[in-house]
Amino acid sequence: ALPIYTMRSYETTFIANQELTKKQIDMLADSFEDILTSHNSKVVRKEYWGVRTFAYPIKKHKRGHYMMFAIEASIEGLRDFEKKLSQLEEVMKYLTIRVKEFSGDLSYLGKQEKESSN
Repeated sequence: ALPIYTMRSYETTFIANQELTKKQIDMLADSFEDILTSHNSKVVRKEYWGVRTFAYPIKKHKRGHYMMFAIEASIEGLRDFEKKLSQLEEVMKYLTIRVKEFSGDLSYLGKQEKESSN
């Protein structure tokens, strides 16, 4: 019998280098989604928050692309996902938090980005 993996809910936000194009950000996001789905984990929602200015420089950069993933992942899926995030030069920072449940609505930054792109 296959072992039963408990799926937990997480939100991961990462900041990618501002030199990347929106298309490259989307490709990056797709590759992360592939890693998660290969571990029977799933992306519940992903939000692109646009290019934002930092409060202080990160790796000598003043701005970056922000992206948030709401995911349901096994421990292995999350570990591989975070390993990939930490290895990529394009990703400057990331943060994963465990959440009890996802809000059904877009986040504050997700709504702002959607309004500005319309």
